[in-house]
Amino acid sequence: MNTAEKIAATYLRLNGFLLLPHFTVLAGGQHGHVDVVGLRAAGSAEVSRDLTFPVDDKFFDVVGESDAYRGPRDRFLGLVAEVRTNMKVIHPELADLDYVQKFLGGVPIVPIAFSDSAEGPSWSKGSVEIGNTYALDWIIERIDWIENNHEPLKKTGSWTWSDDALADLLVLHQYGALHRGRVAGP
Repeated sequence: MNTAEKIAATYLRLNGFLLLPHFTVLAGGQHGHVDVVGLRAAGSAEVSRDLTFPVDDKFFDVVGESDAYRGPRDRFLGLVAEVRTNMKVIHPELADLDYVQKFLGGVPIVPIAFSDSAEGPSWSKGSVEIGNTYALDWIIERIDWIENNHEPLKKTGSWTWSDDALADLLVLHQYGALHRGRVAGP
């Protein structure tokens, strides 16, 4: 996975999705791949010591704007995400969405396009578009929230064995590399 794909996957994971990166799609008699496939259980929540970890309300509000995905937090949802590390936006193809929907047992599939051209979550051309920088900023805010609200997780290596990308982001955050507004100098 490239860095943008790792950021997108971490963002989706922290919003409750179980992920399959670089998923092979056999649509239309040919093979191809989508960058990320995900599945989120109805009512999914990450809870520790009676503390519910936050998810991105903006993301779920945008998804819920579509009649096809009303009440997105309280239903099973799948996703197909295409991720670009540039300004080009690639929306998931209909054949890929159909293939993944059948693979995931018929759950509604949210098409998502990550790129450098998008801002926060918004609907465009039948997909949720999310900016890579927005996703990274949200991850940083979530890390800050955990460090400020959950005492046992002060050790930033907590995810080291289960999620390499998140572990890397936690360490970079600890070293101050991910604090916005920081200016490097001699």
